[in-house]
Amino acid sequence: MAFSLPTWDDTQEPSESNIRAWLDNLYSRFMPLEQARWNQSNIDTLHYAGAQNFVNRFYGYTVSNQYQNFYFNLLQVPVQMVTGYQRQNRKAISYIPTEGADEETTDDYTKLITHVCNAENIHETFSKACELAAVSGFVLLQPYLDYDGDDPAQGSMKLKIWEFNSFLCDPFFRDTATMSDASWVWCQQYVTKKEALERFPDAADKIHYMSAAPQRYGTFYFLPEQYNMSRNDLMVLSYVWYKSKRKRKRLYSRSMNQFFDFSGNDQHLLTILENAPDFEEVTQEVVTWKLTAVLNDQVVYQGLNPLGTDDCPFIPVVWCLDNHISQYENRCRSLVRSMRDANYLMNRKINISNDIVESTVNSGWLRKQGAVANEDNLRKTGQGYDIIVNEGYELTDIVKIQPSAVPASDFQLAEQLQNLIFQTSGVNLESWSADNSPNASTLTVLMKQAGNLMVLQKFFDQWDQSLKILGKKMLDIVLHNWNAAKVQLLIGKEPSPYFFSRIFAKYNVVVEMGLLTPTQRYQEYMQWMELNQQLGGIIPPDKLAEKAPIQGKKELLEILRQQQQSQQAAQEQQSQLQAAQEEAKLRETYSKVANNMASAKERYGRFEADISLLEERISAISKNRSLATKAKTEALEKLLDVIQRYGEIETLLKSQQLDSFDYQYQQQEAQEKNYINADLARAFSQNMMQNF
Repeated sequence: MAFSLPTWDDTQEPSESNIRAWLDNLYSRFMPLEQARWNQSNIDTLHYAGAQNFVNRFYGYTVSNQYQNFYFNLLQVPVQMVTGYQRQNRKAISYIPTEGADEETTDDYTKLITHVCNAENIHETFSKACELAAVSGFVLLQPYLDYDGDDPAQGSMKLKIWEFNSFLCDPFFRDTATMSDASWVWCQQYVTKKEALERFPDAADKIHYMSAAPQRYGTFYFLPEQYNMSRNDLMVLSYVWYKSKRKRKRLYSRSMNQFFDFSGNDQHLLTILENAPDFEEVTQEVVTWKLTAVLNDQVVYQGLNPLGTDDCPFIPVVWCLDNHISQYENRCRSLVRSMRDANYLMNRKINISNDIVESTVNSGWLRKQGAVANEDNLRKTGQGYDIIVNEGYELTDIVKIQPSAVPASDFQLAEQLQNLIFQTSGVNLESWSADNSPNASTLTVLMKQAGNLMVLQKFFDQWDQSLKILGKKMLDIVLHNWNAAKVQLLIGKEPSPYFFSRIFAKYNVVVEMGLLTPTQRYQEYMQWMELNQQLGGIIPPDKLAEKAPIQGKKELLEILRQQQQSQQAAQEQQSQLQAAQEEAKLRETYSKVANNMASAKERYGRFEADISLLEERISAISKNRSLATKAKTEALEKLLDVIQRYGEIETLLKSQQLDSFDYQYQQQEAQEKNYINADLARAFSQNMMQNF
């Protein structure tokens, strides 16, 4: 009778009743595909670790049973150079506003996540994930909240690494940055019963009756716990994440014809609807990721993401992941994959050359039997002994065996194979370290490193993209689970009004060079020094000292502060002395001005006296004119008498002559007045200018 499995309903979600069948169906359908990735990643990991027995078996190389051949593992050098560069040049997570969002809110986001990353060692965990990706090709990162730490109420942000052998995933997803198009991810780990009770207190009744059987329930056979037969107190915990749908409240604007996410309780929602009449509450079906936690064969949790988010909870960190390739074993590739053949050939050549040398007699004597009187002397080394030749033999009957030399071509070939390791990896030692140019300038070394990094720029960009997604997911977890009081405690200020609002707080995640490593801090210090030199030394010494990556910075700042205070005191004393001198000069000037004003007033009094004298003289002139008029009147009377006596014409002529004499006298008086006024004004101006 034929045996066949029933057709599985793909729309069915896992539950307590079908969990075993659901996992078995998932395992049987996709395990052959994921097994190829597991196998190749395991081979790369063993090559990187230098497992000599495995390497020999992998390449079918048989060695003597008496001893192992030498094994020189050069695979770690290129990997550690790439990952070491990433560690020295770690990038920080920051947020910038977009779509007209509030800049203060994004600054609070940056300050909060920076504090979380520094406090919870997030950057070190991310660097470790990059190293594992370079070795095995593909790992997963998952941010989560740990309630066993300092904050059991709201949790502390942590970052979990799922190694290549601890997860199965949908092998047909294409978005290698976010895994947004994946259908499911199955992670598995081993925990004790005590840990299981702490993680799932609601399922304590089930867990108390469970037995530890890791070999029975464990299906991920590349995990090291599968081969630990001596420890049988572990339980198999599986986290099965799968894509589903749920109902979610959102806000809709009819004027903009756009949906907006909402973060908060019902009271906040009512407040928004009252103050923004354009918004209305709608219920929309959205894509979400649900979780089913299975301990051994029992479901201990089933439902939505406990952290409150809907996106895929994982961030892939890869080296090369090309899911469009049809051969499953070639989809996921690591940095070790390209170097392991060259490393094996180099070791094999070294071992073969060593065997050839050791298999040849390299010391001793060729002699005829009985030619040497004391054959023990032939085995001695050093000085102070003689080799005696018996009678009847010649010196040519004893010949020294010359050691066989290894051909120079063997060394050249071994060196070529060694260089081939770095050429296949894309890491050029000379370009990174400038060993062949010890006198090269810093700029030359940096240019060579930049040129060599062009080959690896793709991989650094992939890691930057993973860090961006990590920054977004960590912030989403914070907005869904932490309150304003905790945020205020971490950032040292009250968060902005739009901190928890998803309507107005729009942002983009940016990763850029930060001050996370000693190398970065030293580079920043050198940049400040060069900038200060270019600006002419305008930056204060205490500001430069704050940037200096040295020990005892507090004492140095205190010395600079004391020196600055003494300089300020000296400058203040000098300023006071200079101010006193200026004040004395000013008072002297004031006194001179006062004296000049007094002299001017005195001269002005004299001028007024001169004016009075002039007026007196003018009045005398007027008096004289009156007398002259009187004389003219009397003369006129006499003139009339003359006219009657001598005639009219002669009289008129004489009268005109008298009038012309009067006009000449008036002109002469006016000119004399002008001369007097001009002389007085000129004398006053000269006296004023001489005093100043």
